[in-house]
Amino acid sequence: MKGLLQRLVRRLFARSDQASKRAGVISAITLALLASLVPLIYHGLLEGGLILFGNLLLWPCLLAALHRPRWRWPALGLMAALGVNLSASVVSAVYYDSRYGLAFALSSLDTSRSESMAMLFKFPLALIVPLGFFLLALSLGNRFGAGLARARLGGRSGIAFVLWMLMLLAGSWQWGRASVPLAITTLSVSPGWNLATTSHAWWEKERYKALMADDYDFGGVSRSPEVSDDAVFVLIIGESQRRDQLSLYGYSRATTPNLDARRDELVVFDQAIAPAPQTVLAVPMLASLTDPRTFSPRYLDANLISLANQAGYHTEWLSRQGLDITSERTWITAIAQRADVARTIMTDYDDGLLDALDEALAREVEGPRLIVLHLYGSHPPASLQYPDSLRYFLTPDSRSPLTDAYDDSIRFTDQVIEGVFQRLEGRPAGVLYLSDHGLEHDPLSDAYVHGGDRPSQAPYRIPLWLWQTGQAPNPARELTRLRSHADEPFASFDLPYLASDWLGIRFSGDKPCLSPWAVCYQPRERHPVLDQLGRLNFYEALPSDFLSRPLAPGAEELEEAVEATTELLERPEFMSGQGAKRDGQAPQPDSRVTPSEDSSAFTLSPASLPSETLKD
Repeated sequence: MKGLLQRLVRRLFARSDQASKRAGVISAITLALLASLVPLIYHGLLEGGLILFGNLLLWPCLLAALHRPRWRWPALGLMAALGVNLSASVVSAVYYDSRYGLAFALSSLDTSRSESMAMLFKFPLALIVPLGFFLLALSLGNRFGAGLARARLGGRSGIAFVLWMLMLLAGSWQWGRASVPLAITTLSVSPGWNLATTSHAWWEKERYKALMADDYDFGGVSRSPEVSDDAVFVLIIGESQRRDQLSLYGYSRATTPNLDARRDELVVFDQAIAPAPQTVLAVPMLASLTDPRTFSPRYLDANLISLANQAGYHTEWLSRQGLDITSERTWITAIAQRADVARTIMTDYDDGLLDALDEALAREVEGPRLIVLHLYGSHPPASLQYPDSLRYFLTPDSRSPLTDAYDDSIRFTDQVIEGVFQRLEGRPAGVLYLSDHGLEHDPLSDAYVHGGDRPSQAPYRIPLWLWQTGQAPNPARELTRLRSHADEPFASFDLPYLASDWLGIRFSGDKPCLSPWAVCYQPRERHPVLDQLGRLNFYEALPSDFLSRPLAPGAEELEEAVEATTELLERPEFMSGQGAKRDGQAPQPDSRVTPSEDSSAFTLSPASLPSETLKD
């Protein structure tokens, strides 16, 4: 067996100097097509075609370079990098039915070691694709690249590739987006297209420095005298909870038995809408005065934690998201670090936050408290988010194990929240809970994934509710008025206005009419949201569920082209060869073909954040 394996390896990877130029060209075309298939489908035929053309120029150069001692190792390194680049797209396409975008890149850069291992366990293609593609390229290059080297095609294709990149650079200068660096725009339609996305995410992370440079001055900050110094306000940010699967909202399974028992004590918002389907985009908007139309890292200094600090609150941010708040540099930790106490709770499950809450409540402080608990909730894979001993729906013979595990994670979160309630009993205290976003659910595979570049409404439908003890932390904010608006749509990026109203805080830039407690409050008619590419959409315009989403751009364009061609071939005048000028008549325009009202100028640029204008 060992000898057979050795012979197979020698046959696949042994270098051959007798290959023909034709075999080398076929190998280069094969690798270029494999490398470009995903962007052709998910980026659209134009952008994917530009990537394909670059690959067709690059791969003959790489295969020939394997037979040039001076260039062999650089070529191997570039081939490995292109395998990793392809892997990011394949994982996004297979598991999320989406292209690799800004939110995915930010999440990858911001992830913890434990989360990385969990995601590799869930997405084995992340390891299989780069290794398999690299070995295939190495095998084809060793066996057939010599013909390209002898014919000097490697050097010529390399020169052509450099000229092509210079043309893309010029095109980026002409049509690129001014808010994105020129090099990133150029890379977005090159064979390393995902390097552009990752570089863009890294560039956005570096803007963290500007965010941390100064404290935002809200101006005219005041606190209601009815809020006593022993008041406790707890904001719980859940993770990846779908509103549709909470029994509190009518789900058939008892996933929230403790909340169900307290139903009369809660104000439950029936139609809360998240601003984005990814934590890295959603939480900064929940905790700051930005929204999907104005979102930019430059504006995150105007956040709820800084506002509470200036109002004389003692603030704490306790997180189980895995990242060390004190050292990691992300948009979320930039806000969390503004708190008087910012801690990452390194326990296996969210119930570790209860001990941290005990410590926070026992701490001697001045003024009322605002405590943020950031859960890990139902983050995929959900089966890892609760102890095996607390499995309720998931059994060895489960027919839908992913749904059962997901429902178990929600039930465990319900248990953690009940622990928070019990610790607050007897105090002037309250809890405001919402999930950062929901998840897509593919009923065919039973998979639960984050929303992608063509999301449905599902990952934006989130639970949001408020609970108070008998001694309300802010007696001026009784719940009757809030209940009157609980059945109306509520944009969770307006949470800072609702929360500041609850906290009894007023400031010069306040917009009180965005709080459901206000007499002048009117629910928004349309709700802007971002997809994982950072593109602006409206929730009302999105399809209702996962299976209703449109095709990927390239597949949709191909389908439209086939339909248009079929329609043209079926026209009698086309078949007869007469044309539109028959009988001396002038051709009439086709009334069915009209310019799109939503058409916009072509931009050669990766999807970016929607706003680079000054906020109000």
